[in-house]
Amino acid sequence: MSKVKQFSDLKFFLWLSAKLLFNKKFLFGGSGPLSLFGLILGVAALVPSQSVMRGFEHTLQKAVIDMTGDIQIQRRGALINSWDDFEKEVRELEPSIQKMMRFADMEAVVASQGKVSGVLVKGMDMQEAAETLSFQQRFLEGGLPKDKNEIAVGTGLAKKLSLSLGHKIYVAVPLSTPFESTSFKRRAEEFTVVGILDMGKNDWNERLVISHIKDLQNLALIGDRVSGGFIRIADSHQAVNISAKMAETLEPRYYINNWYNLNRNVLEAAGLEKIVIFFVVFLIVVMAAFNISSTLYIFIRSRYKDIAILKTLGFNSKAIKSIFVLQGFVIGTVGTMGGFIVGIFLSYGFMWLQATVDIIPGAVYHIDRIDIDLSIVDFIVIYVMTLAACMLASYYPAKKGSELLIVDGMKKD
Repeated sequence: MSKVKQFSDLKFFLWLSAKLLFNKKFLFGGSGPLSLFGLILGVAALVPSQSVMRGFEHTLQKAVIDMTGDIQIQRRGALINSWDDFEKEVRELEPSIQKMMRFADMEAVVASQGKVSGVLVKGMDMQEAAETLSFQQRFLEGGLPKDKNEIAVGTGLAKKLSLSLGHKIYVAVPLSTPFESTSFKRRAEEFTVVGILDMGKNDWNERLVISHIKDLQNLALIGDRVSGGFIRIADSHQAVNISAKMAETLEPRYYINNWYNLNRNVLEAAGLEKIVIFFVVFLIVVMAAFNISSTLYIFIRSRYKDIAILKTLGFNSKAIKSIFVLQGFVIGTVGTMGGFIVGIFLSYGFMWLQATVDIIPGAVYHIDRIDIDLSIVDFIVIYVMTLAACMLASYYPAKKGSELLIVDGMKKD
């Protein structure tokens, strides 16, 4: 049989399957509509569950890369004396580096309007930051520090200290005395809040503040020394391999990390949860599919006369079975497409809900907002598995219908 004839037969069988299936009795009577509705709901539940979990991973990844780059290198137990020498060493080690910027950080205490909070002050060169990182787009109010003693804070810290643009806050850092390294003296300066941003992670929003690197160096009396560098590479997914390669040479003098390792436990747990949730929710689809099986069995019994007529016209048992198995294909396709439409609506409904109500505790999930990610891969996997379940469920009723004898079919009322 030629491919053209096989394709023509398949088109005819699909048309005949749909013709026999979608009649008034199936659409408006019995359990047919309920079975199809159950399948639509099952698929609709799969779409937002997968888009939210995938979105959680991407939202967390984007937050880390936006704020700290793909790879982070920091000197262990000391500061880097010469940034130029350090940058040259790192770039010679890894030529694929696109951008590299210096930073200095220090634990500090901020005070404003009688309220105090422990923070991590991260000093950056704002020109380098604009070229290497992407947190500029995260500002809700104001922008990057430009003038002397200006500072940007996260939304959590702004809420805790009741800060807004133009507020004055005191930043105090502990400095060891020249006489005894275990005792400290306090050094503090006044800063002006010029930016409030959503840093993407709850703990950063609560305690990370950003200043110009020169202001932090002056406050901490560290001269031109820096803590380390942020690195941007062309492909963020290669950060794990590149950082491991760099660690072979630079450790133990330097601590080397990457965006994935910073959240390895959370990302691995999210990946596992995504798989578990998929199969748990997919059980709804399987139950709906086998409910369709019982519906098709009853439907095929009511079509015995039609089956007998088809057999008298020359259709063999294999062709009859194919026609009714294809009914599972038709139901699976219609149910999946309907489920996709409802699922997409539910996904965007989740986006609206989290913008209206605080439904994600940041202290638990590290982030307090998730951007859904509707992936074509998830749609294909859901469609294929749903289709397989529906066609498998339709096999037994189709087999029973194909075994019908012509004389038995003619006897049915």
